[in-house]
Amino acid sequence: MVYFISLRLCLISLTQAAAGLQSFDHLGMFALLGEDITLPCGIPSIESCSSVNWNIAEEFQSIAEVVKAGKVTAPSPNALRLGLLKDCSLKINHLELNDARLYSCDSGTLNSSVSLQILEVTERSTPALGTIELHCFLNMYKGLAPCNNKGIHITWRTGDNTPLNGKRFNFEYPSECFSKLIITKKLTDHHRKWKCQLTQNDTVKATISYTTTIKDGIEEVFAAVGESVSLSCSDTSSLGVSVRGKWSVGERTLNEDVSPHKGQTEKFHVNEDSSLVISRVSALHAGDYQCSDSTKQQKVFNKIRLHTLDVTSERGPGGDHLTLTCALTCTEECGKDINLTWSGDEFICFVHRESDVMASKKWHTVHPLQTPAWVALPLALLMCITAGGSYMYTKRKQHKDAGSEPSSIGMTHVYEVIQDANQEELQQQRQTKRGPVATTDSFYDLLQAVN
Repeated sequence: MVYFISLRLCLISLTQAAAGLQSFDHLGMFALLGEDITLPCGIPSIESCSSVNWNIAEEFQSIAEVVKAGKVTAPSPNALRLGLLKDCSLKINHLELNDARLYSCDSGTLNSSVSLQILEVTERSTPALGTIELHCFLNMYKGLAPCNNKGIHITWRTGDNTPLNGKRFNFEYPSECFSKLIITKKLTDHHRKWKCQLTQNDTVKATISYTTTIKDGIEEVFAAVGESVSLSCSDTSSLGVSVRGKWSVGERTLNEDVSPHKGQTEKFHVNEDSSLVISRVSALHAGDYQCSDSTKQQKVFNKIRLHTLDVTSERGPGGDHLTLTCALTCTEECGKDINLTWSGDEFICFVHRESDVMASKKWHTVHPLQTPAWVALPLALLMCITAGGSYMYTKRKQHKDAGSEPSSIGMTHVYEVIQDANQEELQQQRQTKRGPVATTDSFYDLLQAVN
């Protein structure tokens, strides 16, 4: 393979020299399958594209002409994907693997070249037992070419683009342009996204995502309380629009019986693509959901484990301090690879899974009905709560000697935020006294609808 590639490059150079062309250093460009890309013609001061030709290095040391005298001459169907722009650049739409080639632009006396390399991720079909093996590499000349690029580096990252690390991840680098990610498999790796990132001289050139599918696996979804979430019955898309997925959580079916009780707003609905939408997530929605064939219950399309994240607050005696608590509700015991962190400046709690940020929840002013007395009832029904941490902010007495006060601008800002929150709560309490208040019966109906 190396021999043939060298011959192609040599042939192009000899052809250009024989034609008396002056060559410029070739440019390297990186792209992904399916993208659109523009290859610049690096010849300076071109007056007219009518004298410009574009050629491609072909197999068996041949050269294919795709643009001649400013007009696309490539045979169909490739001609429909190619276009010559006003600046004489070559536009390629919907990149295919076969497009990873060496391109040259010449104007009769001058020449420049562009090597187009496509970043690709594949999964090994027969990995070692209990593992997933992903390959990330650059394709050139319809295959893995020798890595002649300078400053190239390939890294693996999480779905939110943070570096991937952990004991169950191993990395191998056959070359600078080829990397292997070997994962110790878990059932919750089902429908999980992994990213391969290519950098050159510390500049990101291309990033490609890959989603793994695990047989009998469970997709983990994290959602913040109060927000909406969509659970995908993804396998139905390949079976045609006539297939209708049937949802269940635990032993309970969720389809026609998810309609709201009298006086309530709808909490669930199923879209045309069979995805299940929970319009306003509560801690009680945590559970194992399953989408199956509505005509054949034993045919399971997707399994999803929904975890919910919430932030609650509690004031100390006299309202002198405020404690914020971050709680993650899990269907079963929360995994050891899951942890919670705080962003103190903005009062945001984050849930991480192996360094990947899965969800976040910001503390907002508490409504009067969301007092500890009201929260106690749903909390008693939770199957698993992981306390993520708490913040406590204490107001110093105004008559205390200023010399003994610690110097902290952050504490002053936090105190002001809490004071604003107190004022908002008082306003909400006054408005609530004027308007209707939810009754205990309606809250009981809400629990019935969820369960």
